[in-house]
Amino acid sequence: MESVSWSSSHIYFNPISLRFQLSPSILSFPHCYTTSRQQRSSALKTTTSGYSAADLLKKPTVEVKDHVGVFEDKEGKTRGEKNWVDWEEQILEDTLPLVGFVRMILHSGKYENGERLSSEHENIIIPRLLAHHPEIEKKIGCGINYIMVGHHPDFESSRCLFVVRTNGDMVDFSYWKCIKGFIRKKYPLYADNFIVQHFRRHRLKD
Repeated sequence: MESVSWSSSHIYFNPISLRFQLSPSILSFPHCYTTSRQQRSSALKTTTSGYSAADLLKKPTVEVKDHVGVFEDKEGKTRGEKNWVDWEEQILEDTLPLVGFVRMILHSGKYENGERLSSEHENIIIPRLLAHHPEIEKKIGCGINYIMVGHHPDFESSRCLFVVRTNGDMVDFSYWKCIKGFIRKKYPLYADNFIVQHFRRHRLKD
C-alpha cells in the first residue's frame, strides 16, 4: 500500500465499496437530553446488515416524538417547526454515524490487535476523523503509512486507533478528540454547550 501523505489544504480519498455485516443497533451518546420547552426522546437507528461503509456514514433517519407544535411570532403569524433549526439534533445527525462506524472497527471483532485497516476504512478514518484531531500534525509526523487497531498503551483492556508512520513509528489517537474537533469546526457557536452536555469523560472501553 502506498503511503498516505498529509496536505494541510486538502485530503483526497477514494469512494467506499466494502461491505460488512453487523446486527441492528441503536447508536447513542453517553446520556439522553431534554429541552426546557418539552420532554423529547429521540433514537437514531441504523441497520448495518448488508450496507456498505458509505451507507453507514449517511445521516440516520431521525424519529422524534412529541414534536414542537405550531407557534406564533411577534407579528401574530403562525410558523411551523420547519422554520426552527435544532442545532443539537443537527450535530447528533452529523456525528452519530461516524461514532458508530469507529465503534464497529474497534469492537465488532472485524480487526485483530495490530491489524491494519482496509483501504476503504482508511479512506473514511483519515479525512473524516483524524483530520479533525487538535494535534493532527504532531500525530502524523513524517507521514502516514497506514492506520491500525491495537491495545491502548496505558489501558490494555481498551482498544484504540493508531497512526503507523512512514518511518515505522506508531502513535495512538483518540477518536473522541477527533469528533469534538469536527464539532468545533462545523458548529463553532454551539460546540461548547453541546460538548459539555453530551460528552462525559470518555469511557475506557471506547
